[in-house]
Amino acid sequence: MEKIDPDQRINFTHLKIRPVRKEDLQALEWGGEYKKYRRMYADIFYSTLVDKTLMWVIETDLGEIIGQAFVMLKSGETNAADGEKRAYFFGFRIRDAWRNRGIGSYLMRFVEGDLSRRGFHILTLNVAKDNSDAMRLYQRLGYKIIGSHAGKWSYVDDQGVIQHVNEPSWRMIKRIVEKN
Repeated sequence: MEKIDPDQRINFTHLKIRPVRKEDLQALEWGGEYKKYRRMYADIFYSTLVDKTLMWVIETDLGEIIGQAFVMLKSGETNAADGEKRAYFFGFRIRDAWRNRGIGSYLMRFVEGDLSRRGFHILTLNVAKDNSDAMRLYQRLGYKIIGSHAGKWSYVDDQGVIQHVNEPSWRMIKRIVEKN
């Protein structure tokens, strides 16, 4: 991974946001840190092929993936994502070395603009109640807390074992409108 000076100004023209490709899936594991999500990443990727989800990465001009963002367009939980006007944002990460430099905000604004162009008006997300950094980012970007969410979900890990997650969260919402 490229070493960066945390005080160095970011030149966003050297960053590219693009859809995830199949060959990116292993890179989403970030050197093994998120290997446990391997099967989930593959499932999410295959759901992009049938327009249920969207996945993006942000990479440097050297091709290093430094962040990711996923969106569910349609969910069984229609107050999160209804497939028409409301979408659900999740799987958002920026590598530690690149945080607090505006990249998360840049990626979020990109996602909001893309969804707005697709006709979506509302973006929802859940943020863990103990993730104060993410909460500050979302609030700064205009997201409002609309309630609490149990945050109980499960996934099949890379070894084929079902893992249960209990992550109490705040449900947040923002009205997104494309600016002309």
